[in-house]
Amino acid sequence: MDKLSALNTLREKLGEDGVNALLEVIEEERERTRDYLFRLLEERFARRLAEEMGKLRSEMYKLFARHSTEVDEKIEGLRSEMHDEIGKLRAEVHQEIAKVWNEIGKLRAEMHSMKADIIKWMFVFWVSQTLVIIGVIFALMRFLR
Repeated sequence: MDKLSALNTLREKLGEDGVNALLEVIEEERERTRDYLFRLLEERFARRLAEEMGKLRSEMYKLFARHSTEVDEKIEGLRSEMHDEIGKLRAEVHQEIAKVWNEIGKLRAEMHSMKADIIKWMFVFWVSQTLVIIGVIFALMRFLR
C-alpha cells in the first residue's frame, strides 16, 4: 500500500481532523526522535572525542618523555665532552705557562750574565778613567812646577 492510498483510507475512517491530528502526533514524535538521536549522537561523539583526546595526550606525554630523555642524554654527553675539552685546554695552558716560565728563567740567566759583563766593563772604564785623571793631574803638576 502506498502513502496516498493509506492516507485516503485513514481520512475515511478518522476524518480530516483525525488525520491532521495523527499527522501532528507523528510529526511531533519524529521531532522528539530526531532530537533524541541528535543528543545521543552528540553524547557519543563527545565521549569518543574525550577518549581520543586522552589517547592523544597520553601519546604526547610519552613522546615528550622519550624526547626529554634523549635531550637530557645528549646534554649530558655534551657536558662530558666539554669537561674533557676543558681539561685538555687546561693541560695545554699549563704546558704553555711552564714553557714561558722556562724562557723567563733563561732570560734571567742571560741578564745575569750580561749584568756581570756590564759591571766588568764599568770597572775597566772607571779604572781607566781614574788612571787617566791621575795621569792628567800628575802632568799638570809637573807642568806647573
